[in-house]
Amino acid sequence: MNINLPLHAILAVLPDVKACTAEQSLVFQAITSLENAAATDLAVMLDRGDASVFDPVSLKAVERSRAGAVLAGCDIPGKPTIVVADVVKAYDALTAYVLQQRCYEAASIAPSAIIHPSAVIDIGAVVGNNAVVHALAYVGQGAVIGDEAVIHPGAKILHGCIIGAQSIIHANAVIGADGFGYQLTRQGMRKLTHIGIVRIGNQVEIGANCMIDRAMFEETIIGDATKIDNGVHIAHNVKIGFSTAILAQTGIAGSVVIGNGCQIGGQVAIKDHVTIGDGAKIVSKSAVMNDVSAGETVCGIPAIPFAQWKRITVSLSKVPDIIKLAKQFTAPTHKARAWWQRFLGA
Repeated sequence: MNINLPLHAILAVLPDVKACTAEQSLVFQAITSLENAAATDLAVMLDRGDASVFDPVSLKAVERSRAGAVLAGCDIPGKPTIVVADVVKAYDALTAYVLQQRCYEAASIAPSAIIHPSAVIDIGAVVGNNAVVHALAYVGQGAVIGDEAVIHPGAKILHGCIIGAQSIIHANAVIGADGFGYQLTRQGMRKLTHIGIVRIGNQVEIGANCMIDRAMFEETIIGDATKIDNGVHIAHNVKIGFSTAILAQTGIAGSVVIGNGCQIGGQVAIKDHVTIGDGAKIVSKSAVMNDVSAGETVCGIPAIPFAQWKRITVSLSKVPDIIKLAKQFTAPTHKARAWWQRFLGA
């Protein structure tokens, strides 16, 4: 989220500031994540609450961050820090302030665009040349619909999201709903506001009833020419390359990275923070729990290399014959016979 605010203006908005070691002359350009922050950005360190552990991965992200300052609940040695009593409360207050100050102009609709009756184009939205927005579709504040894109009936393109040229969004798809992110507290789960967007490339096709969540801070990305079947869910911060195909009812958890030219079958489940290399193939109904190398084909629950899965499957199919043969074996002793009976369930 772009903010363009000097430090003193930020401190005036934040509740319960306990300390500040940031450079007083800084003008912050954006609120963003630790990993992607530049020297003029304010990074936010959101822990997962009372039931969480501040793991080594998070510590490394803090150490490597180039942020001009970090909004955190404690002092971070060696890093410019704005320390607050409650990070989530401070983060919500700052983002709410920025959104209140934001002024959108009237929507910009190209003369050649076709807007069907009962479609809604909100303030600040841009609809490109020869784009088509069908009945009951919604294009939110500041959203962008590229040239020759088609938004089918009932589809929702929520605030700030970007649809590339010649892309197709089918009926009732929702692009840019909040990601599923919560802080665990003793009083229950506390929602974490998502201020990122969804960026969909050119010549992408998104099936009916798909759900693609906005990023926590930056962008959920669907690359050019990627095709997504009906009923697919893509969580926050996911990044998908170009010309990848994803079949129906697949669920992709947060911060997954999928390469170019991948083929993902139907009803596949992909765990969060997994990386899938270019040209990889995932067989339908698989559960991907670990990274998949470029060009690799995986299958099963959990997913393993396809050749290994075939060997295991063939071996398992022979088990009934092995048991039948073993039951014909006559043990030479009473003790051995008893052991075989227990083993075979006789």
